[in-house]
Amino acid sequence: MRLIIATILALCVSFGSYVYAGTSHGDPIVTLEKLGDNKFQLKYLAKPMGKVVVSIKNDQNAVVYKDVIDAEKLFYRNYDLTNLAIGTYNLEVFSQEGNKLEQFEVDLSPEQRKATYLADTKVLDNKTIALLVTNLDQTEKTVRIYEGYELIHEEKFDKATFGKRFTFKNIYSLKNVSFQIVESDGFAKYISAR
Repeated sequence: MRLIIATILALCVSFGSYVYAGTSHGDPIVTLEKLGDNKFQLKYLAKPMGKVVVSIKNDQNAVVYKDVIDAEKLFYRNYDLTNLAIGTYNLEVFSQEGNKLEQFEVDLSPEQRKATYLADTKVLDNKTIALLVTNLDQTEKTVRIYEGYELIHEEKFDKATFGKRFTFKNIYSLKNVSFQIVESDGFAKYISAR
């Protein structure tokens, strides 16, 4: 009887330490780090007790990828998810017995680029538009002015602020005028005259 109780107690202790398997400071066993666009690195920071199963599920909870890892020491595993459709996925890590060790939500939506400037236009009269740009990072930018699809003016600046009045003599209507701010890396946004 004592042997049975001792065995059950030993199993409980080993099971408890296996599920936790972290350090005494509460450090995680499994982490996921983003390496780049749709590229991630899974780090298993403890000695696994058997095989580790990694599954990636889509938003309908269907498994789109499964990886069975047989390692005898801590390991890192890279995942390139560029071939998956845009959306949110769950990356789940299971022990050999089927216990979920960790779950990570992975968003594969493209990141929206933020402009490094603030710009505003104001129509002063039926032939003049004022443009004011605050250059937040003070890198070189280009102002392009279009009438419809035709480029009619281009000017570079790199100061903290850029302000100018543009008078259009040969334009039928200012409604067709738009401004484009182009950053040094080619990122561009249009600003309509108002």
